[in-house]
Amino acid sequence: MTRNTIAIFLFCLTLSACRQIKNFETINGLTIDPNIKSEVEKHIETSKEYEMFGDKMQVYLNSGEIQSYENDSLIFTTKIGKNKTPFKSFYLWHNDTLTIDGAYGIWGGSGFGIEIVNNKARLYHMLSSDDFPTYAYNEKDSLIFRLEVPCTDTKITLSEIPDSTKKQIIYGYIEFKSENFYSSSGSENNQEILPRRKIRNNMKLYFKSGYLNFKTK
Repeated sequence: MTRNTIAIFLFCLTLSACRQIKNFETINGLTIDPNIKSEVEKHIETSKEYEMFGDKMQVYLNSGEIQSYENDSLIFTTKIGKNKTPFKSFYLWHNDTLTIDGAYGIWGGSGFGIEIVNNKARLYHMLSSDDFPTYAYNEKDSLIFRLEVPCTDTKITLSEIPDSTKKQIIYGYIEFKSENFYSSSGSENNQEILPRRKIRNNMKLYFKSGYLNFKTK
């Protein structure tokens, strides 16, 4: 496998299957609004640097409103429209479950995950590391590669639900406040550097997603 393929595979490891989306207009926790496309296009930018990902997933420049807290103190904040950075996003059907992921960063990432199944939409804060496990739900838990942190004050808007038999581009907006999670401070001599950092993030952002293509040429 190439590094590109491995990164995509790790990023998608925990995508799971369940039941059926029956009525796209009455999904609990989700608003369908085709007009969101025009708003998304105001906030994202394409870049030739990331065209190599075009046949696998959407990678573009994006900004968001983010507040990051460490030990309940605000340590970082950004605004929508300022300081656009690389952002990747894709959707995937697995049986009758639709999953949409989006994250800042090329190989690892920090962003969101949406799972839509049985006419219910769930939004969580997604964090993914590439080379080594970095995150934990609780301070004493083993570190893992991917975290799906529960959120409050969630909002999801999508332009549409993609047809599971086609490859489409969909557009959306999310916002949330995450619960606390823990992140490694690094390692030295193959030992984790302690203490772990207790973090929570608030996020609002626009995005577009395409069908995830696992195939390599």
